Amino acid sequence: MELEKDFNANVGARVRKVREAHQMSREQFGKLCSISDSFLAAVERGEKSITSKTLYKISANAHVSVDYLIFGDEGGCPADMALALLRDMDSAQQESAMRILREFMAAVHRPART
Repeated sequence: MELEKDFNANVGARVRKVREAHQMSREQFGKLCSISDSFLAAVERGEKSITSKTLYKISANAHVSVDYLIFGDEGGCPADMALALLRDMDSAQQESAMRILREFMAAVHRPART
């Protein structure tokens, strides 16, 4: 039972880290991944187990590897790689990079014109 509790807590902490890297509220991230914000909150607190289907939804929609979510393998986590790059920049460079990322995300989430 203790092993399952630790597993849930570790997976939940990584899900939260991914959500925060996307700068999204639980409601926004839950909508993106087609899960309820209350379930997401319970997962992040380690109170609920996560199914393979939910892992897939988070992985696919947040662009993060399932290996990262389950095992913490950061080699496959784009958000962690981006954070590592940002840490090596000075504050002006970080500000510029964040502005570019925000503009990119706005463009990606903008409805296509027909």
